[in-house]
Amino acid sequence: MAINLLVKVEKEKDKKKVWDFGDIPQSDFEKLSRFIYKTSGIHISEKKRYLLQNRLVKRLKELNFDNYTDYTNYVLKDKNSKDEVIQMMNVISTNKTDFFREQEHFDFLFKQVSEHYKEENISVWSAGCSTGQEVYSICMILEELLEKNKISDYKVWGNDISTSVLEKARLAIYPFREAENIPDKFRKKYVLKSKSYKDQKIRIISTLREKSRFFWMNLIDDEFGISGNFNFIFCRNTLIYFDKYYQEKIVSNLTKYLKKGGYLFIGHSESLINIKTSELKYVLPAVYQKM
Repeated sequence: MAINLLVKVEKEKDKKKVWDFGDIPQSDFEKLSRFIYKTSGIHISEKKRYLLQNRLVKRLKELNFDNYTDYTNYVLKDKNSKDEVIQMMNVISTNKTDFFREQEHFDFLFKQVSEHYKEENISVWSAGCSTGQEVYSICMILEELLEKNKISDYKVWGNDISTSVLEKARLAIYPFREAENIPDKFRKKYVLKSKSYKDQKIRIISTLREKSRFFWMNLIDDEFGISGNFNFIFCRNTLIYFDKYYQEKIVSNLTKYLKKGGYLFIGHSESLINIKTSELKYVLPAVYQKM
């Protein structure tokens, strides 16, 4: 009994907590925030200093660093740190998403496709797709129209800068509670439920998984490296993480991949008012059409 207790105590000592690393030094915060901005376009202000600090604890533990300075030097100077940059982006990226978030956009998508894209092959891009709920919500809409012979086929693409969320998106396995956001008629047709009562999960059916494609991409890159144009592009609740310079760059690049007459969706908390969008016409709140 005493031996087991001693082992437990030793294990607890090994578990470093956030406060065990202290506060991230100002110089390290500035170096990392500049690097993250240059690498991803994500602006981490002084107000988010402790958010960055807390999220990096996982990486310090994983790599057995004792302080933020050693970790900062590793990321910025080590020639072999490319993989770590990806891991760092995984932990600092914000990945809030839900099925059928901002329902009005999905209603608009259904109406537009059913009335104006008859018997066409529809292509949709979810830019900044996170764990894939938006992609599968779009798939459900388009699968309904495919079954009704309104369209000939469809494909939905999703990208993100976080490799960890992309893996979750490909698996399409989610906590059971997330099914609440899926309309009943879709939940019955497109969602599988686990049989375990202890760890209840849902999974999107293979038909929709096969219609989706997930890939890694940085939205601030000069070239996206993808071919073809899209009927609809969803870039919702993503622009808010960038400053005006990168917002304009991202919108401009996305517009290049949008077919003439196609639609760009942004989040309801976002705006293109101060963004140069000569090719885009306002249609509805957070909906723009390429002229």
